[in-house]
Amino acid sequence: MKGRVKSMLEVLKSQRLLLLKVLIALQISFLTFLFFRAVSDNRYYLAYEDEVINYCSAKVFSETGSVRAEGCITEDVSRIGQMNWYGPGYAVMYGASQDFFGEDPTLFIKIHFVLALLSITIIFFIPSSLESRLLFCSALLFTEQFTGYIFTYFPESIHLFFAIIFILLITLIYQAKDVRKRNLYVTIFIGLVFAVVLLRSTAIFWLTSLIGLSQTRKMMISMIIVFLVGLGITLLYMRYFTAPPYAGDMQKIDQLFEFDLFGFIFKTIKATMRNTFSLLKSGSFGVYILLLLMGIAMVRWWQTKERLLLAALLVSISLVGALMAYYSAGPWYFLKQSAILIPLIIFVLMVTNSPPMLKYGILMGGMLIFPLLYENISITILERQNAYNGWQNSKPFQSALNELTNHISEDSEVTVVWCYNEYDYGSAAEALLPFSTASGHPILYTTNIATAQDKPEVRFQLHHKLKVNYILSRYPLELPAVRLVHSTQFYHFYKIED
Repeated sequence: MKGRVKSMLEVLKSQRLLLLKVLIALQISFLTFLFFRAVSDNRYYLAYEDEVINYCSAKVFSETGSVRAEGCITEDVSRIGQMNWYGPGYAVMYGASQDFFGEDPTLFIKIHFVLALLSITIIFFIPSSLESRLLFCSALLFTEQFTGYIFTYFPESIHLFFAIIFILLITLIYQAKDVRKRNLYVTIFIGLVFAVVLLRSTAIFWLTSLIGLSQTRKMMISMIIVFLVGLGITLLYMRYFTAPPYAGDMQKIDQLFEFDLFGFIFKTIKATMRNTFSLLKSGSFGVYILLLLMGIAMVRWWQTKERLLLAALLVSISLVGALMAYYSAGPWYFLKQSAILIPLIIFVLMVTNSPPMLKYGILMGGMLIFPLLYENISITILERQNAYNGWQNSKPFQSALNELTNHISEDSEVTVVWCYNEYDYGSAAEALLPFSTASGHPILYTTNIATAQDKPEVRFQLHHKLKVNYILSRYPLELPAVRLVHSTQFYHFYKIED
């Protein structure tokens, strides 16, 4: 019996590359099945409020060519360009896709699926052993970060695509023997990081990998300077080209520009300790998996002093530290913002001299959680298919909203104050609004932190940061200096008199 088991294990070992190829083929086939299940009949729509921002900003860009925000809170937009807190990147990327392919509720999912396939293809151009690449690819396909976000309107698939490109460049930098080639790869890497910062400011932490890859102290100091300069540029970009943030503790960053260094440091330390404690006791399986992988990478680096492991750890620690200090410890938010760390850590564990038991153990772990992954993706798809049904049932409301543009007299960009809590059309009610005037100018919708039960003076308070032209109210209003211009069973539209 022992001899038979030993013989079987030897066969598996000798055929492991073939088995990995078959496994990946099955994984891609299953992913393709899920994709067609989601998009085949175009019955797909936004299910969460946070998905609305990118979807609607893409509509604004597609219809008007403007990167002006589709919506904001208390009239807060960027100092330059009146953009939302994500800046112009997603609006241009998704909006240009809508221009080219046409508006389609499944377009985002199709883009994400194509990016996932391109990511898989790029993996096989990474200079490493075939076994390491196969293990990395298969393990990655078993993660919700890589596979699950394909079926949402969140942009994580874009960032995972760039993560694979960054991993390729990091590997080329690490392996480069020729100084000129290495400098070329470093230059490309830095340029691409700054490009991705236009999509998400935390991409700047990829630059810390160059510190870990440094071969000499002089080179390390140079890369530290590059990172600090890049961080400063990113903070300036955020200050002027993104709206003031509402998420977590990001508002404290403004204290840097007010030269309140003591207050900034005190609040940063306090938030980091609070959020770290909350994260550790969150009970989130996904959070603990990420922290476990980081811990394993840390142990492996301590044992081997491998620069590739150090590079991955510096990116991971700096990003997680920033999220703890300035964002949120809520597992849903944390895992979304840290999704790029999963491919990075898995990759360095697969390609460095890790024990085969560790490499195949990671893959086996992915196989064990596959039923949970399938369940979560099925729920994701079902939620958005149900959202599509709700969208179709709201057609009378949408038709009434489309009449708004007939009652906008301005031949310029327009701002409307509304209270989205007044409308019971699911989390994505804002996506039903028209975002361009009849003359092709963008419409921006600003709201206040209020409920439908608050007084009109609270729901439609003006903050005088923007010129607000109209009020969109579910109920009739009696406010000074406003004039009713249109009314339906769904809403009342008022012009604010100068």
